[in-house]
Amino acid sequence: MSTYKIKSNLSEVQIESDVSSFFGWISKATPFRLLDVNEQLTGADKKFYDSGFAFFMQFKVSEGLKPIDEVPSSTKSNRSKLEDVREFRKARGLEDNPSLYFELRRKAKTASDLQHNVLLNYANKPCSQAFYVAPLHLDKTKYYTCLFDSVNRYQNLPFKSQKYKMYRDNWVSHIGFVPFLKEHISIVPHERVTTHKHYYSFSQTGCEISWHSPEYINDGPMRLSDMLSREIQACLDYEKFKDIKDLSNMLIDEMHDSGSYIEDPIERIQEWGKKLYSENRIKPILLLGNSELIKKYFI
Repeated sequence: MSTYKIKSNLSEVQIESDVSSFFGWISKATPFRLLDVNEQLTGADKKFYDSGFAFFMQFKVSEGLKPIDEVPSSTKSNRSKLEDVREFRKARGLEDNPSLYFELRRKAKTASDLQHNVLLNYANKPCSQAFYVAPLHLDKTKYYTCLFDSVNRYQNLPFKSQKYKMYRDNWVSHIGFVPFLKEHISIVPHERVTTHKHYYSFSQTGCEISWHSPEYINDGPMRLSDMLSREIQACLDYEKFKDIKDLSNMLIDEMHDSGSYIEDPIERIQEWGKKLYSENRIKPILLLGNSELIKKYFI
């Protein structure tokens, strides 16, 4: 490994499992449900949750880059493109001690398109948002310390004041302060690509995101906590929650998928979502709500 690289000891599967499980845990007994496509709902919950919005997440492992001031960049003609990333951050005065990055995924043999482009298909849509999720840690011990700390703090936050009762300053706002969610960056894809040889780089605080070949995206922060609280609030403020049957049709018909043999719309989305995940490693997470309670949110 190059001397300027800092290897992570986390894995993509591990991050995906931990974040998905955490979503389910913090959603219990709250007005909304963040539902993994593999999670089963009870019959009562299926009747209660009649509205929804879809998140599509690609989980990534962050790797580290030492600054040029510490390890000078190579002058070789065949040097890695990561040297360009380091030089870009140095030239722009971006935080780089260290900086974090991840590369896009290669096109799978069975896939019809690059994973990045598939994710982009669901970004900034009336019924969905799509983004990468990567930890701001390189070490699994620090990562799990943050997870356990969040579990303890969560018990003291007013998420669950009363079952299915919603306040403007309750679940939606407090989700932005959960430590575990704050320790992940979230990046919405913004343009199509023809190769996986592109990188996102960012600071350890989830700010100063850049896209290579070089473009500075924003100052941030763009942490998972920020993304979720902003998107859920937008669903409420701009009435982006869809009737669950309409959501099922909007998501599945767009991809010309079948699944029409499944009558229950949530199960239909889940079955289709499992196929999407199998082909592209993109995880659909449903944000479910109840239409009557959503109306009461504004009273």
